Amino acid sequence: MKSYKLSLLLGAGAALLPQAALAQSAEVFGDFRGRYESVEQTGKLEAESLTLRSRVGVRFKPADTRFSFLAEIENNITLAGDEDRNTSLDPLPQYATINDPDFTELNRAQLGFKPNEDWSFTVGRQYLGFDGNRIIGSPGHRQDKNSHDAAMATFGRGAFEASYVYHWQLNRGPGDDVNWETDAHLFHASYDVNDALKLSGFVYLIDIPEPGRENLSNTTYGARLTGSTTLGEVGVSYDLLVAAQNDSGSATADFDNTLIDSGVAFSRNGARLALGYDVVSGDGTYAFANPFAANHGTAGWADVFHGGGRAAPANGLEDFHVEVSYGASVEASAIESWRAGLIWHEFEAENTSDDLGQELDLFVSFSFANDVSLSFEMADYDGPDAAYAPADRTKYWVTLGYKF
Repeated sequence: MKSYKLSLLLGAGAALLPQAALAQSAEVFGDFRGRYESVEQTGKLEAESLTLRSRVGVRFKPADTRFSFLAEIENNITLAGDEDRNTSLDPLPQYATINDPDFTELNRAQLGFKPNEDWSFTVGRQYLGFDGNRIIGSPGHRQDKNSHDAAMATFGRGAFEASYVYHWQLNRGPGDDVNWETDAHLFHASYDVNDALKLSGFVYLIDIPEPGRENLSNTTYGARLTGSTTLGEVGVSYDLLVAAQNDSGSATADFDNTLIDSGVAFSRNGARLALGYDVVSGDGTYAFANPFAANHGTAGWADVFHGGGRAAPANGLEDFHVEVSYGASVEASAIESWRAGLIWHEFEAENTSDDLGQELDLFVSFSFANDVSLSFEMADYDGPDAAYAPADRTKYWVTLGYKF
């Protein structure tokens, strides 16, 4: 029924677009990402995978109408390693997990309407993202990027912007068969005071009646402060997000948890030093959950704790992290820019103060002409060798990307 609703809405909307203008305004876009990934995990066989993810879409925006339309197909194929990994579609539990199986799906199909400068409306399968994707986002680390079946209305005037979203399906993947039915109302507003201060507030009423996922249903509300300034020749940026969450909707459990996500960064002449402290509370049974969020990297790239939309460990998580990196633009070279650095994490359980180990993330990335990119990344998680802690693991990625 949900897919039928989406098709009916988009079909009716597309019929409103003038056919001649539609053809003349067509713009084809896409991107390709080839990736080698290796995972070494205590207690599992080493996993390896070489995959190629392709996205190709078309965008229509006729000049003489206020409507627009976008459709995008996403595909992933395994070039090597399909028998040397565990995935949700092809389980091989003796191997470590690399959840990038083969699939082809309709990734986005959305109709837009902008009646004037202040208002815009989007309905259909789309990307969503508020406040750095920390609670509402479209995760794209795995080869299947999450999308949302939703209707969004946005009002913006000057420094103020407000959005309302009605959400009826989360398209998690991989593929079209791993989607969650939802009944969610998302409210978000922001105001740019100046470059040094941007404020936002939100209320998310998320009901997930999907069997087995009911206790991810929640009401989350909070605020975020971001900004940037300079101290002499040093650039300074800062970010603070605070949120509270309690059970609601289809949830049968009782929980009341909080999230604090904070950071400050200093930069000068390509060098960057960033410090962060994040606290995800847990009561020993349930922790703050982000079923709609882009969680990869929020507590280390190894995704030991709450990658893939999972909640944090039941006793919560404290994460102190430091990033040191350097990058530069390159003139008269095929390489347009590059950056290299490391991120160090110290983990602890929020509820019990148990040691949860450390993680070191390393990266080198290059940007080339014609929207070509290349990156080398590593994540090494070292736990405390305790029964309550995750298994040690090391992950490697080599990624080649191209956009058009």
